[in-house]
Amino acid sequence: MNPAGEIRYIDFHSHHRGGAKDTITIMNLLAGEDIPADFPENTLFSAGIHPWQLTEENAHQLQTELILTAGHHHVVLIGEAGFDRLKGPDLKLQYSLFLFQANIAREMNKPMVIHCVRGWEELRRAHREVKPERPWVIHGYRGNDKLAASLAGDGFWFSLGAKGITEEILKVISHDRILLETDESAESIADVYSFFAATAGYDEETAAILIRNNFTSLFNYGL
Repeated sequence: MNPAGEIRYIDFHSHHRGGAKDTITIMNLLAGEDIPADFPENTLFSAGIHPWQLTEENAHQLQTELILTAGHHHVVLIGEAGFDRLKGPDLKLQYSLFLFQANIAREMNKPMVIHCVRGWEELRRAHREVKPERPWVIHGYRGNDKLAASLAGDGFWFSLGAKGITEEILKVISHDRILLETDESAESIADVYSFFAATAGYDEETAAILIRNNFTSLFNYGL
């Protein structure tokens, strides 16, 4: 990928098409979704089996479809993969398919983007079992600061939207393992950056440099 224009913002997890010349957008795809033939400049992708789409009946098909998509050179993350106790199938099936995706990520040397709702025990057990060499990034984190500190101690990274950016969270996790996202919201990534900067006590230029450096560190990819 050769970014068009000077990159100021990185939207780490989005369900919307990007296209702004000053923004890299990582657009999320579910297993079975094709990479658009005409995707905008500065667009990368994550691809994974989301627990909401998973059933006993479609598990094998989704595995095959993910393998076909994950090797595309614009797919830089596996996921969103994870655990959901409120909206998902049996946890044994979720765990099995999560390990499948974690092994793909390891074989392809790609980080993972994680969806987790009340499945922290399962996520941490998988992390201990897999011992990933590339980071797992929890997206959309809105839990408490005690859990965040514990997850950070285990080596997890965090991708935060505006609703997850609080003074309490920013006090307990390392700022060099933070990325920012819009997810499904209508907020612009510029607004998320501004809120992060104000909450963390940075000027906006410092915040932009920080997130840019975190992105390049995660992917070992220079901009």
